[in-house]
Amino acid sequence: MNHLHLLSTDFDGTLVGFSSDGTCSGGFAEVLTEYRKSGGLWAINTGRGMHHAKEGIERFGAPSPPDFLLTNEREVFRRCASGAWESHGEWNQLCEQHHMELFEQSQDLLFEIKKLVATHEGSQIIHENSLPVGLITSTEVQMERVAMQILELAKAVPNFSFQRNTIYLRFCHSDYDKGTALSELCRLEGILKDHVFCAGDHLNDLPMLSLRHAAMLACPANAIPEVQKIVRAAGGHVALQRYADGVAEGILHYGSRHAALN
Repeated sequence: MNHLHLLSTDFDGTLVGFSSDGTCSGGFAEVLTEYRKSGGLWAINTGRGMHHAKEGIERFGAPSPPDFLLTNEREVFRRCASGAWESHGEWNQLCEQHHMELFEQSQDLLFEIKKLVATHEGSQIIHENSLPVGLITSTEVQMERVAMQILELAKAVPNFSFQRNTIYLRFCHSDYDKGTALSELCRLEGILKDHVFCAGDHLNDLPMLSLRHAAMLACPANAIPEVQKIVRAAGGHVALQRYADGVAEGILHYGSRHAALN
């Protein structure tokens, strides 16, 4: 698998099912072990924060841990020799600075969003360090309605955006998402996008499921229709298997295609 230098995989919904026990499948473990023999790197690109990402990794129990964690859909960390995680480059510092500036400029908008959320029963704003950083709704149908209304409100504030997955939504600066974080990681590591494989299943994965950031795209069979459509349109692989087994299928697909071309 020398053509693959970096795997960028989402976690929830891509490697593990929301109702599963969260452990690594045998099929994915086997493919990951083989991939690692060629010195390939692995990044988990997730919406989870660092604490919950580390919990998920430990429970997942892959034969080898990831080299990088891209958390909160925007931060870049690398694993030290000690097993601890450290910020990779200056990206995280700039990311935090730009988000603080954005939230300061968006006070009126955030007030309007709070009023909007209050009209949707069961929905609530999520706070971190007293800042409103996102929201949760009671159903995905409700999330669709709320998200469309926020899009209209946000037109008045440059760079204000959000990422969403099922019933969760996170406010963010438009320059920071799973895709731009992945490209920053590749820049730091000197990896060309031609050697990057990406797999995801939901809306917040779409920024990295782009040929701007990776040449090899895939999604498991359980991916939502919007993701499957985007992956197919980019010439990527929509797996027949679900979750981690589907990711393994995608990796093998590109391995077979590379072998056929060479």
